[in-house]
Amino acid sequence: MDAPSATPTPASTFLQTSTQEPTSTPPIRVFTPVATNTPWIFPSGLSIEEHPLAKMPQIEPLVIYPLDALTQAEVLDKHFDKWGKILSPNEYYSVGWGNLWVLLGNARLDAIDGPIENGQATAQVTRNGIVIFSTPISPPGTTSAFRVLTVYDTHWVFEIAQARDPLPPNTQWEDSFFSGEIFVDGRSQDALHGYDESFGFQTINGRPFYFFKRDGKTGVNYDGQEISLDYDGVWHYGCCSGGALNPRMAQNIIGFFAWRADQWYYTEMGVFPGQ
Repeated sequence: MDAPSATPTPASTFLQTSTQEPTSTPPIRVFTPVATNTPWIFPSGLSIEEHPLAKMPQIEPLVIYPLDALTQAEVLDKHFDKWGKILSPNEYYSVGWGNLWVLLGNARLDAIDGPIENGQATAQVTRNGIVIFSTPISPPGTTSAFRVLTVYDTHWVFEIAQARDPLPPNTQWEDSFFSGEIFVDGRSQDALHGYDESFGFQTINGRPFYFFKRDGKTGVNYDGQEISLDYDGVWHYGCCSGGALNPRMAQNIIGFFAWRADQWYYTEMGVFPGQ
């Protein structure tokens, strides 16, 4: 494999921040597929569609090997109408490949490189040019540290990717060479919920969604509710050719590659009215 994740990141410095996030870890809902190619729909409306694959996908070009009697096109294009509604390119590195900014009401928020402090780089968020948040980081080098800067309701969200140093001795079964951390209103979701890593923030049907890793297993948090998927890895933050297996993200849907033990899956999640 060509990718890894998850080491806790340094403590953060908070400037002029507030949060309405919960102060305890929400209860875990366990996802258990009831049958191959059968969606699992939660009371929130979030649908999980998991497709087992015969083996790891091929890249350049992307080829997957579904085991559920569907073709690659039938799997990847099932929700074709949803993929055209892209995320705002200035808020997501995976879309815009540049500096990130977003409007929160009449205020402009920007992700910027901060000063070197005690020999360590920093990442900052400014509001109309004034620094409101700063955290020490280990820049990933080959990719941007700034992954997401977006808003939902009255909250702002900042996601960073950091280098893992040292890497685990066996990286074959690592899903990213970088470690992610999500901050909501300046508060680390890793620290709040005891995650080893959090990554892949977006909103689905207007509600916050992201991946978390705890004790080596990856699940998702949707609108404050944890869903334990028990994945051993979810490929993310890949660059160059490895980026072909990164999550596909649009406004109300996400598709990603994951595995449990040696079994690979392509999984889509979203809110699909009328399904």
